[in-house]
Amino acid sequence: MSKLIFTKEKSNNTIGYVGGGITNMNKDLWPKSPDDNTFQTHLFTIFPNFFRNGSMAQNKRISVFISIQRHALGGVKDSISSKYTVNRTIDLAKLSEGYSKALIYDLNDSYIELSLSEITLDRKYFEILPDDNEYLEKEHVFFEENGMGMDISKQQSIPYFEQDIITPSRKYSFYLQLLEEDIENNLNIFQTGIGYFYVDRNIKKLQSGSEAGLFFIQNT
Repeated sequence: MSKLIFTKEKSNNTIGYVGGGITNMNKDLWPKSPDDNTFQTHLFTIFPNFFRNGSMAQNKRISVFISIQRHALGGVKDSISSKYTVNRTIDLAKLSEGYSKALIYDLNDSYIELSLSEITLDRKYFEILPDDNEYLEKEHVFFEENGMGMDISKQQSIPYFEQDIITPSRKYSFYLQLLEEDIENNLNIFQTGIGYFYVDRNIKKLQSGSEAGLFFIQNT
């Protein structure tokens, strides 16, 4: 397990970032929400060094987008975020509707930052906590006692689920778990839950603009 830490500034150890816009991506790739055709919100982007085995070429990025709409009483509408809420494995089928998208793409030559959505999250960079042997031990103990991993933001290891344990097809591998509190504290974009990213095992073969995995949330 690799526990993630979040920073305001990019460093040499940064493996990705949440929020903000995107640079070096063609504008026509930015996905839209299926219900109203508005641009989805950029949730996070990961860099090639996110993968320790060199699975992604240096000229590529993976970005994840979600459909969110503001609620009149504050936060975001759960009627929209429920479209990518997976509390049972059978719920994975709803992800095909496209309310969350994970895209791999080639970098272009533009350094202009795109930010097309109505709602933009604050930018935070993330990296792996060095010397995380303490957390590895805690993860092992937690798994022995609970049958799943810890409820922290982390790269790989074993996910923690607030509802049923989700088992996508073997086409996908678990790579990222994000706690809402580490991303933002105002909109409740995960409905006070957790976000999960599963990567397509064949990302080396995917063309620019292809879907690169599954993103969903789970909450109580």
